[in-house]
Amino acid sequence: MKVFITGGNGYIGVNLRRHLQEISCPFVNYDLTLGFDILDKQKVYQKMYGCDAVVHLAGVPRVTYCERNVEEAVEVHVYGTSNIVENAMLHRIPVVFASTFAAKSSHNVYGMTKRLAERIVLNRGGVVLRFANVYGGLGYMTRKHTALASFVDNKNHGMKATIFGDGSATRDFIHVDDVCRAIINAMSAPPGVYEICTGKQTSIKELADMIGVEYDFADERRGDIKTVGGEPPSMEALGWTPEITLKKGLEELMK
Repeated sequence: MKVFITGGNGYIGVNLRRHLQEISCPFVNYDLTLGFDILDKQKVYQKMYGCDAVVHLAGVPRVTYCERNVEEAVEVHVYGTSNIVENAMLHRIPVVFASTFAAKSSHNVYGMTKRLAERIVLNRGGVVLRFANVYGGLGYMTRKHTALASFVDNKNHGMKATIFGDGSATRDFIHVDDVCRAIINAMSAPPGVYEICTGKQTSIKELADMIGVEYDFADERRGDIKTVGGEPPSMEALGWTPEITLKKGLEELMK
């Protein structure tokens, strides 16, 4: 099998490429940093030729960024995804789309545009993977601007962290290695939506206490969601289950 990956130089993409290399699976890395735009119909069609599956990871990062850049979020998530799906149909190959739990509630621009992209994929018989809060692995501390990454960095530098709101907001933290295994399995899974998570909630305050960082509280940010998480997909449907606990994942990051 040869895999066409959009956003292969992004955080999840870098880790997925490592997993594919470990199983000797060839891939095409279609990334904007390499000059490949998902909105370029002709280029997408050409580069997709000879591939057996598509993993669509490319997107606009972060809730706060999308709130300030609505047009870009719509262009990339909606029009870009439509272009990828249309070309996959021409090549008659399946699509696995990387989505987010934010798409379940659509409380912000990021979630709304991802939800529209999901509909495009599902209407064409594709697979949607809704990721909870992904952490760990290659590039996490340098690429991701998340509460978890900030807490670890502040702890390592002896600085206080900032918790927005009262710290009661909860998240389901899923290790990127578990995510990559789910993506690989999803390439041969039945069409539908799969929630890629552990099924366990941890509050932001609990997370800070687990890391051992001191913190102050600040006003809640616009667009933030109180709870992000869900139920792991059945093993029968995806042939996957999470293996890395948050405790183990944090220990690896703190080394």
